[in-house]
Amino acid sequence: MASLWGELRRRNVFRVAVAYAIVAWLLIEMAATVFPALKLPEWTVTFVTVLILISFPVILIGAWAFEVTPGGMKRTREVPLEHSITDVTGRKFDFAIIGLLTIAVVFLVVDNYVLVGEPVSVVSEQTMAAVQPIEKSIAVLPFVNMSSDPEQEYFSDGLSEEILNLLAKIPELKVIGRTSSFAFKGRNEDLRGIGQALDVATVLEGSVRKSGERVRITAQLIDVANGAHIWSETYDRTITDIFAVQDDVASAIIDALQIHVGVNPTRGRPTDNTEAYALFLKAKAALSTSGLGNAEELVLHAIKLDPKFAEAYELLAYCYWNLCKAGLDSLEGQKLTGEAAAKALAIDPDLVLAQALYQSGKIESWSYLGEIEALERAARQKPGNAALLDALTWDLLEAGYLQETLGVAERFVELEPLSPTANTFLASALYAVGRTSESLAALDLAHQVGHEFATLVSGVINLAEKQDDIAIAHYEAFLEPRGLPSGWVRELVTGARDPVTGQAHLDLRIPQIIASMPEENESGWQLNLTTWYLIFGFIDRYFELIFDMDTSGSGWSDADFLVHDGVMLWQLGFTAHPRYLEVAESVGIIDIWEQRGPPDFCKKVRDEWVCE
Repeated sequence: MASLWGELRRRNVFRVAVAYAIVAWLLIEMAATVFPALKLPEWTVTFVTVLILISFPVILIGAWAFEVTPGGMKRTREVPLEHSITDVTGRKFDFAIIGLLTIAVVFLVVDNYVLVGEPVSVVSEQTMAAVQPIEKSIAVLPFVNMSSDPEQEYFSDGLSEEILNLLAKIPELKVIGRTSSFAFKGRNEDLRGIGQALDVATVLEGSVRKSGERVRITAQLIDVANGAHIWSETYDRTITDIFAVQDDVASAIIDALQIHVGVNPTRGRPTDNTEAYALFLKAKAALSTSGLGNAEELVLHAIKLDPKFAEAYELLAYCYWNLCKAGLDSLEGQKLTGEAAAKALAIDPDLVLAQALYQSGKIESWSYLGEIEALERAARQKPGNAALLDALTWDLLEAGYLQETLGVAERFVELEPLSPTANTFLASALYAVGRTSESLAALDLAHQVGHEFATLVSGVINLAEKQDDIAIAHYEAFLEPRGLPSGWVRELVTGARDPVTGQAHLDLRIPQIIASMPEENESGWQLNLTTWYLIFGFIDRYFELIFDMDTSGSGWSDADFLVHDGVMLWQLGFTAHPRYLEVAESVGIIDIWEQRGPPDFCKKVRDEWVCE
């Protein structure tokens, strides 16, 4: 062993190894420090590290086979003995190693001093926290309308949403959805509180002043931990440059947060007609404030001004998907959705929301499997799109994939923590998997942020849990503020609880209650109260009512709502009922199981589906 060690030293292998290790460490540290500043991709640092590691054995082999002598590089067997460890070459190596060590120590001290501003040995926890990289998460608050005309607010809101959608294309950046970000509109709240409520590290806020064709946009990115301005800029542009401003703001945020992307996302120019674009933004604002009928009128006007405006057709399809046309029944809505989506795709085949809506709107060839696959494809390409997660959560639950539904619902809430819809869907998924207390907590949050649907879901779940007084209070809390009759709720619950006469009581009273409702409320209440047959144990009657509706393979039928509610309440015996498989076959759910695998409560036994 001693002779081998001496031989390694004689051949300078030991010195070379030490020198190479020091140089390698310096190169890796310099790459990790300099490359991000040059905005080089993160993989370049990894590439340098791997290259250095691969080169190490090659260098050692070279050091064994060759020797540096005063006479130059020679093979080891040619090196005279007088040029051994005691010669001038060895001493030069020693001096070189000492020099490299000195450089490494200086680099280490300077690097730490530059980063934290004080010697390493006395760095405080507060200082270390201050130099941590900014977490890559952001909420885009609605920009303030500074124009003299308050009617221009649609423009400032629209600009905020467009920037939000642009940033949502960056996989490395967590972007909170519109509903939650816009929940703070007009509220002068501390940014730290907003950051905590939305679970983000940064907030983008700004203002818009529009006068004729001129627009002044001010934007600033703020670290919510300390209120510090990370970046700010003012843009004075014409209205025709608005898409370029959106790109500029997104690029500036990417740079400020040190996000390394191959190519920055760009908005592109969806239309050259500024009036059509203004109408497009107004229609989006109308959809967000439940002005559904007005949204249809606005987007149709935009299309008339620019018949090649693909995103306007996509928005029109989304409008019909939400049944925003007055008096529109489900099947007519499906037809119009498919037609508008097809026109959007004929102009721009890459519109992912239009792709999903087209699949959903295909009446002749509609399938549950096709709709779910289209929604999943679109959600992968646009993970920040709340509408896609909304629809996917509904479809997966109805198909029986309860745990998968819960995962999507949790993503939905992460994107939209203050969305009543997201929290209500999460509550439904939690109840379906048997986590009742968590389900009710999610509904409480949905109530706090104001969702009428959450009130009714709370009523349904509490009835299923035999918490009648709580359920009655929820139903009455929904009805009374709307001026709807509420005296029937307790009477109907009491009568329905009788296992002998309850079904006859529901058969008698439900039509009378529906007849007392305003016409626009009849359909919704008919479906809600039909679910009571299942809740109170009259399952045979529940299936009769489902088959009284159209179950011919369209997720747009009223039967679809009853199947969805039945699966959410599957523990009441809905899926174990002999007629459940008949329903599943009729609406196309079994086709999904055959392709994707069994749902959470069914399995295949000797080529036959068995559900519990």
